[in-house]
Amino acid sequence: MNASKVSVEQFEGEGLKRVVESGDWFVGIKNWKPANDRAHFDCMERHLLTDEVFVLLEGGCTLLVDHSPENQCTDVRCIPMQKNRVYCIHPGVWHNTITTLDAKLILVENRNTSMDNSEMRVLTTDEIGALQQKL
Repeated sequence: MNASKVSVEQFEGEGLKRVVESGDWFVGIKNWKPANDRAHFDCMERHLLTDEVFVLLEGGCTLLVDHSPENQCTDVRCIPMQKNRVYCIHPGVWHNTITTLDAKLILVENRNTSMDNSEMRVLTTDEIGALQQKL
């Protein structure tokens, strides 16, 4: 096999790194970072134009997903991810990932996903406290 025809990527740093970009999508490796730690998270995000797909490879991750009918983050549920399963967050759904220090996820979404077509919602101290109890 000709190695120049295969790209092999890895990422061991904090946060997210896009490792493959092709056409309209990218694949990233997402590792723990302080903002996704149980002790430090403070917001939810939503992407208005794209699904976001996660696959847990190592460590632990809990998805925070808003199930409230009017997208007000009044019914945020904690979904413990299982390794090697595909989790798809649909457009417009408030969510966040809470990761353990040893977490490693694959993330797939549209290449043009940015703050121009996404929103962030800062959680109140009471909301954070309630979610920390659920975690």
